[in-house]
Parts: sequence; C-alpha cells; structure tokens
Amino acid sequence: MCDGFNEWRANATSVMARYVALRQQIEALETESAKVLADVLDAYAWPESVPEPELRDQFGVEHVGGQAFGEDLTGELALANRMSLAGAFHLVSDMITLTNRLPQCWAKVATGEATLRQARRVASETEAFVPGDGWATVDAMIAPALGVVNATRLNKMISAAIKTVNPEHAKILTDSRPRRVWTGVDKQDPLTGWLSARLDTKDALSLESTIQMVADQLANDGDQTDVDTRRARALGMLADPSSVLAMTENTVTSGSSVFTPKTQVYVHMHLDNLDDWENLARVELLGPVLISQIGAITKGSKVRLTPVIHCGDTGTPVDSYEIPDRIRRQVLAGNPYDVFPWASTPSRNLDLDHTIPYKPGQPGQTRPDNLGPLSRKAHRIKTHCDWYLAQPELDVYIWESASGQKIQVDPTGTHPIRPDP
Repeated sequence: MCDGFNEWRANATSVMARYVALRQQIEALETESAKVLADVLDAYAWPESVPEPELRDQFGVEHVGGQAFGEDLTGELALANRMSLAGAFHLVSDMITLTNRLPQCWAKVATGEATLRQARRVASETEAFVPGDGWATVDAMIAPALGVVNATRLNKMISAAIKTVNPEHAKILTDSRPRRVWTGVDKQDPLTGWLSARLDTKDALSLESTIQMVADQLANDGDQTDVDTRRARALGMLADPSSVLAMTENTVTSGSSVFTPKTQVYVHMHLDNLDDWENLARVELLGPVLISQIGAITKGSKVRLTPVIHCGDTGTPVDSYEIPDRIRRQVLAGNPYDVFPWASTPSRNLDLDHTIPYKPGQPGQTRPDNLGPLSRKAHRIKTHCDWYLAQPELDVYIWESASGQKIQVDPTGTHPIRPDP
C-alpha cells in the first residue's frame, strides 16, 4: 500500500472501536429503559381496591389491552418518547402482549439479548391471529430467534408461528390475495413499459422457467446482450406465442413439451410431521408453508425426491479446491443463509468459501467443517480487510473484525461475543 495507508487504517479502526463501545452503552440503556417501562405499566395499573370513577369531570381510567391504567399514562409516554397518543397506546398494548403472553420473548428483551423494537414487532404482528391457546407455542417458536436474526428472517419465523397455531389463517390469506396483472408506460421514456403481477406461486415459477429458457435460446442464437435484457425480450416474445414455438420447435420431443416447467424447489420438513398436512414445511426462497400447500407449488411439474443429508457429519474431505456436490449439499443444509453476521441472503446460490484459505498441496482442506457460504462482498471483507474467521466446529463461525468486534454465527443466528468486564 502507499505511504500513509497504515496510519489512516489505524485511525479508522480506532474511531470505529469508539463507535462500537458507544453503541454497546446505548444498547445497555435501551435494555434498562424497557425494564423501567414495564415498571411504569405496573405503577400506573389502576388499583383493584379503588373503584373506577363513573364521572367524566375527574381523573379517570384508560383501558388498554383489557387492563385499566391511570388516564394520563399514554399522555406521559407520548411526551417521553416523542410520539403521538395513538403511538403511545400501541406501545402499551405491545408491552402487555409481551409481558403477559410472550414471556420468553420479553425475557430476551429484559436480559439485553433483543431490543424492544424487535420484540414489539412480534407482538404487533401476532396479536390479531393467535388464538388464546396458541400463545405458548408462538412464544416458544419465536423467542430463540429474537435478537439473533435480522428482520427478514424474523418475519419468516413470525409467519411460521402464526401458521402453526392458526393454519386456517394461512389458507384464508392465500385465497384472499387478489391475482392481478398491472401494466404501464415509463413516464420518462414512452417506448418502454413495465409489468407487475400477483400469480399463484406455481404459475410464477413456471413463467420464470419459461422466460429463462427463451433467454438462453436467444443467447444460443447469437444475442450478445446481457441476461437481464434477454430475459425482458423473452417475456415480450411470450405475447406472440407463435414466435416462441418457432424458436423451440426443434427441442420438442414426442410425448413431452418444451414448456413443461423445469423448476427446482427445495422443501425441508420433519419426518414426524408427514402424517398431518396441517403441519409446516420450509420451502427455500419462499418461506414457511403448510404441507398441504406444497402440491399447489409443484402441480404440473416433474417432482424429484432428494435424500435428506445428515447435518451432523463432517463428511469425507477432499483435496481439491473445487467443491464436490455432496459436500456442497451438506454445507448448505446446515447453513441456509450467508454466514456473515446478521445476513439473510439464502445460501443456495452463494459460493462456498474455505474458512482457512486453501493452500495447494495440503490434503483434506475441502471439507464441511472448513467451508461456509459467503456473498462476494463478505468474502472480500474476510480476505482483504484484516478480519479473522475461525470455524471451531461444523456450522459454527467466529468472526473478528478489524476494530475488535467478535461475533459467533451458527444455525440459530448471530451472537455477539462480549469481552469479560
């Protein structure tokens, strides 16, 4: 590097370390604030020994979430939090849901493992859809993920929990979603337009497969434009099916159609759940669905059953840099997402990175407990930015940044490693 780089880099990481320390102080204060807020609700709860006043011209009662409080509770909270009275009302409502119905989630907040903002999202998203006897199940499903996964993955956990205790809601939601197509013209360029649609997932996957097939054929016929341009052109060609049929007529074989969907769907389910179609399965890239709904996704497609990979086995290592399919499948089964902290990018299409960098000539380096799925950006940070990554065991990754932050990533999520006080 050029003169002055080391000094610049040292100063940058030093300032970052100051910021990290400040963020940790703020997080500790936010935890204490959440606990004091719970004390506020207890303190403002209307005393059972005092009758609720009936007259309007005196200090009265405010009812939130089926509980009675002093009338100015939400007013005080609105001022303290710089929010509207309605916002303060929802804050109190969410706190009641957390402390009374989701005690495991609330415990994550009270111990500083999760923020109140994350926990409130759980409370608000589940309030209208969880039956009375379903709260313990929802709490047990979501609490382990709270504070250790980002918002995208948490939303999927919330959806899975709701579908587990209220499968009828999942069916109603699917049936109630309007199937529509929207088209328009670009306001800046009248010669280009846009198209958006809500389809059944089966049809969307089939359309994606057909678009890609036509785009690939365009490339084979000499179209040298980028893949996105070819895919847009392929979609336009479907407006005139005869042109697509003419292009693909040589690829149609007897008894089959070139347009038979060639989509691949990865479905994860527990063997014990197969006897009840109301149980959940996880479909990669789509999220949690009822087992009974999987057929609606694969209908009309050829289904290939792939054996389950045991995720606890490190497997037989190989000596090459290239990663065999059997090892790749095992690593992806144990790590459904990018193993960079807080990531939510599905691992299916990511490269597998050697945790200890590959060195030609050394045997046994390409094995599941020395591999992890990483995005290109995360790989560059690991390789070129003085970060350190260790893999003490299968599917467990310890990151240390240049500023000294240490984070553990494992199948349960992301866990900051705090230095001993």
